[in-house]
Amino acid sequence: MKEEHNMSGSNPVPQPPTEPSGAARAASKPKRPKWLVPVIAGGCAVVLAAGGIGGYLYWNHDRLTAASEECATSYDKAVKARKKLTEYLKSDALQTAVTVKDSEVKDAKTVGTLASTVKAAEKTKTTVPECPSGNRADIEATTKEIDGLATAYAKTVSEVADRADAVNGSKLDKTVADATKILNDSKGRVKDDKVRAALEHAIKSKDGKTISDAVKAVNDSIKAKSDADAKARAEKEKQAADNAAQAQTDNSGSYTGDTTGGYTGYTGGGYTQSQGGGYT
Repeated sequence: MKEEHNMSGSNPVPQPPTEPSGAARAASKPKRPKWLVPVIAGGCAVVLAAGGIGGYLYWNHDRLTAASEECATSYDKAVKARKKLTEYLKSDALQTAVTVKDSEVKDAKTVGTLASTVKAAEKTKTTVPECPSGNRADIEATTKEIDGLATAYAKTVSEVADRADAVNGSKLDKTVADATKILNDSKGRVKDDKVRAALEHAIKSKDGKTISDAVKAVNDSIKAKSDADAKARAEKEKQAADNAAQAQTDNSGSYTGDTTGGYTGYTGGGYTQSQGGGYT
């Protein structure tokens, strides 16, 4: 290769080395033995298989843990629902409703319905199964059963409460109706009319205790007036009887005699001497 000279004829300019061709590079690389290729491929497969198994085991363990936690949450929920049902069946509010009689309500059917509902509620299953371990399918099946129990407990409480409310409502309806009749019938029959005004106000309040107290006050006032009227009537009748007896005594107590029944003596039987000496 000729060296080019600059125009001034001085020393030649050095040229950069030429890149080898692709064929030359391929020829210069060391060749990999054919037996090494399958060994490398097999190693990669083993690594990938080991990674896949480990990932699956981790995923499965994670799902098992989640199922166990869900079952534990459902168990706590069911236990609380069962406790609420048990406490409500023993509550004073329910026991008061249960003791209401047919004669105390406007609709007697409400009393019978409540009684049958409470009887069925007392037979509700109260054993909540424990959560199993080790098998995710078993855990999920138990969780479903526990959730069903929790729902049943809550539904039973709601049903019994509704029946109790129906009894209390029917009792209030009868109380209002009876109180209204007493209010109307007591006009002019009470000793103090203020009690009737109080009863009217109590009826509007729809409060059973207030109405009951107001009705008692009206009845007491009716009795007070009735007793006072009876006493006044008895005193008046006694006074009339006393006056009649006194009048009878006054008319028959003195004797004046008969003005024609007196004795005046004999006036025609005397003797007189006649002029001639005889007696006439």
